[in-house]
Formats: sequence, C-alpha cells, structure tokens
Amino acid sequence: MFGHLEGKILDIKPTKAILAVGGIGFVVHSTLNCLQKLKSGENARFWTHTAVRENSIDLYGFDNEEELRVFELLLTVSGVGPKSALAILGVAGVKTIEDAVEKGDTSMLTKVSGIGKKTAERIVIELNGKLIARNENRVGVNEDMDVYDALHSLGYREKEIRDAIRSLPSDIMGANERIKYALKSLGK
Repeated sequence: MFGHLEGKILDIKPTKAILAVGGIGFVVHSTLNCLQKLKSGENARFWTHTAVRENSIDLYGFDNEEELRVFELLLTVSGVGPKSALAILGVAGVKTIEDAVEKGDTSMLTKVSGIGKKTAERIVIELNGKLIARNENRVGVNEDMDVYDALHSLGYREKEIRDAIRSLPSDIMGANERIKYALKSLGK
C-alpha cells in the first residue's frame, strides 16, 4: 500500500513516530535504533511495510530498503508477526540476522522477547538460503538472489548454492554472468 513516506516528525514515542505527510499524521512503528536518530520538527523518511488486519492498518518504517526486505522475509516465517519481526530487527540488525541464519545460530534470535527456541529454529530453517550474507565489496543482493533462484530451480541444494555464491568474484557483474560462473564452479 505505502512503500515510502517522507515528511516532518510531529512526535516520537518509544516504539513509534508520528510523521506528517500532506496534512495527515501517519503513525509509523519502527526500531529503537531508527527512532533514536529522529528529532521532532525535522524531516524524515521511511521505507514502509503496511500490515492490514481485520481491525487495524499499521505502518512499519525502516531506514533503508535492506531492513525492509529482511523485515518482510521474517514475516514469511510461520509464527512471526510484524511486532516480533520488528523486535528481532531491533535487537539484531540485518547483518547479525543474516549471519545467524547462515550459521544456523538460534541463540541470538532467542534473546528477543517472545521468540522461543522453536520459533528461532523455524526462522533459521525457513530463511536459510533466502538471506545471503554479503560483504561490502560484493554486488547487490538482488543479483545474488537471481543466482540463488536459478540454481535452486535447477535442483542444486541450498548449501551448494550458498557456497557457489560466496565464491563468485566481485568483478563479475550482471545476474546472467554470475549464474554462468556459478554453474561452472558447481560443475567442477
């Protein structure tokens, strides 16, 4: 519904901010880290996710598209709702979540209030392969996800795919070239 909002901060609460956009005050739920950067009266922008339920419409806002992407992936996990996903992001951050899922480490996820061992295990299992950790010198996640999708559709296992993506040189640009290189490395 709303993908991005920009306006003036009217008020900041511990878990949300009120953002004035075109004469309307939108309540935007966000992480503590994101909210601490804001000041009343100043302009701000959020990448947003709109959660529509039977009795409410809630907006969840993030500093960047990467946080929004991870938030929406967390929502795909059975038993994880918007408030839990926001709490996980607030405690861990994108990089830590990617690392935890990649390594199968549930201990970081269970530190979040309301996330038990079984839910943490479900997050690790269901997001394994969807979150691909990257370092600063690598190309964007979208190309790596294209490589992942292509290799997965060809029947390769998730561990093989992750290893192939990690071994891709950073100078290979474009999803097609990266897929070709990954297939060559898997064929050896």
